[in-house]
Amino acid sequence: MSLSRALSKLGFCSRSQAEKIIGEKKVSVNGKIVVQPAFRVDPSRDAIRVGSQPLSAKKEFVYLLMNKPAGVVTTRSDERGRKTVFDLLPNGASFIFPVGRLDKETTGALLFTNDSHLGERLTNPDSEFPKTYRVLVEGIVDEDSLDKVKEGIRIEEKYTTLPASVSNVIRSKTSTGCDVTIVEGKNRQIRKMFEALGHRVIDLRRISIGPLALGSLPPGDTRRLTSEEITQLRKMGA
Repeated sequence: MSLSRALSKLGFCSRSQAEKIIGEKKVSVNGKIVVQPAFRVDPSRDAIRVGSQPLSAKKEFVYLLMNKPAGVVTTRSDERGRKTVFDLLPNGASFIFPVGRLDKETTGALLFTNDSHLGERLTNPDSEFPKTYRVLVEGIVDEDSLDKVKEGIRIEEKYTTLPASVSNVIRSKTSTGCDVTIVEGKNRQIRKMFEALGHRVIDLRRISIGPLALGSLPPGDTRRLTSEEITQLRKMGA
């Protein structure tokens, strides 16, 4: 297989990230730097390293849940010098990747793993993997508007969202809070859904990803998934 695919298969990173790392002369095969992503390798025989890190075909999978704080970007590095989610990971956990993204100001549950197969399945649009967000918006969102969220609402010129579920609605004099579960992951989707209804999002937090509940995990902290949670994730991503 190609070297870029091998890095993905071994759970080091996505294929697009692999191509970048290879181009930066950070990957060696049998002691020699390789700069071509299409270079053919056999992971079961060839010694593949990223920097000083050896990659093994029998790689142990890691699964972490982070409570992403506001002001942190979901990327490995940032050209503007902003803090990234990788700055918050525990030591020794740099060779994992986030499953999906949260925008800079959105907080909450973010899954990390080096299990590229599971990551690809869970982010595949056909998987319809559920994610629940706690939303606070300006103004009073009436039932007719919430019905549009439940049925699907146009957020772009040619795109209408899939049906969502809405629960725990709380209205005050100036704002509305609720939990919204979606089964897709368009960029800034929740924000765009409520903007389409004329309501600006004040606060947005992802409280669960499938069976993974954020619970009382402090902002910026991570925890390892339990064996039961990993089993549930794999079943949902099958």
